[in-house]
Amino acid sequence: MLTSIVIKVAERIYAFVALNVLWCFFVLLGLGVFGFMPATVALFRMMREWNSGKKDLPLMKSFLTFYKEAFIRANLYGAMFFSVFYIIYVNYQFVSYFYEASIHFFLYVVIFSITAVAIMTFVNLFSVMAHFDHRLFHYLKLAFGMVFAHPFKSFLQLFWLIAYALVAMFYPKAFLLIGVSVFAYVIMSINFTTFNQYKKNTPVP
Repeated sequence: MLTSIVIKVAERIYAFVALNVLWCFFVLLGLGVFGFMPATVALFRMMREWNSGKKDLPLMKSFLTFYKEAFIRANLYGAMFFSVFYIIYVNYQFVSYFYEASIHFFLYVVIFSITAVAIMTFVNLFSVMAHFDHRLFHYLKLAFGMVFAHPFKSFLQLFWLIAYALVAMFYPKAFLLIGVSVFAYVIMSINFTTFNQYKKNTPVP
């Protein structure tokens, strides 16, 4: 009994490490800029399959298939969110130059709030794209709506995001080994039940 548990744990750790390596490889395959988004969607798709009970999928073959399927639309969203975050950054830099000091705090709060929503939408986007087959911009609509429709789960994701960042900062070796795959698994697990309910009650557009 104990041996069986140890073997299963070892197999799961191996799978997380292998997926982390695959993610790094496919990010580099896309020259970083064009590889990050589709590789991350593919990683979330693997986690979606695991949550569905399909834990014996061939890692390399499945990851490659999901990567190719997501390549174009994922990069379109990558360009979109890069633009959004760049605009937010520029506005943050301009606050101290173009506005009176008396309203700086208010403007920083507004910018921080917008940034938080944008980050949570961005994080949701990966699991949404991994779980559904919708028209291009419907992914964005669903990812954005989830931030407000499920505040408790949004809080859990934000907490996990902060905890993940702290682990990456203080334990970089552990992060390099299994960091991205574990992050994706937790986010996908948080959203999985919600996605199934949504898919059951909502017709695919």
